[in-house]
Amino acid sequence: MAEEKQEAAAVAPAAGGGGGGNKLVMILSVVNLVVVVAMVAVLMASFQKEKHAAGVGDIAAHGGDAGAASGGGHGTAAEAGGHGGGHGGGHGEGDAKDKKKALQNFGKMVELDPFTVNLSTPGAVTPKFVRLSVTVGVPTDVIENELKQKIPQVRNVVIDLINSKQPKDLGTVEGRDYLKEEIKNAVNAFMVSGKVEGVYFTNFQVSN
Repeated sequence: MAEEKQEAAAVAPAAGGGGGGNKLVMILSVVNLVVVVAMVAVLMASFQKEKHAAGVGDIAAHGGDAGAASGGGHGTAAEAGGHGGGHGGGHGEGDAKDKKKALQNFGKMVELDPFTVNLSTPGAVTPKFVRLSVTVGVPTDVIENELKQKIPQVRNVVIDLINSKQPKDLGTVEGRDYLKEEIKNAVNAFMVSGKVEGVYFTNFQVSN
């Protein structure tokens, strides 16, 4: 009986020691699990943070590209508008210049008072004369103003030239056209601001 009690006593502590070892193992396992879970949580949080930062960076980059593209689009439109304005301005300015040039080419007309001038009739008993109205064409206001200031000189030129003509010299269209050219050249000889463009007879009568 004594031996059985001793064996039972020996077995009891051994059983108790085994229970304590199991608890320690369980505690260590729980601690390890908690540490692993915590590490996984930290890693997940760090990964999510990096992913979020990358997403924001991508959005910013794409936003910048979009803004640049949009700005480029607007710039292109502005440039197109600028070119359009330039061409529009150019065409408008060209039309105005063409119109002004056309008006200049059409010119202005300065009408002189009518003339009654004796013709050259050597040996004739009855003097011959011509009645005519002369209009001078000028291209600009400046030349018109100068011509008007020099009307006495213009009239003197016309009278001198006609005085040198005989009735037969003015009896043909060619003769009268030649007289026009002579008057124009004589007037241009003393013009300073520019040249007259033409001389026109609005009335021309030679006495019989």
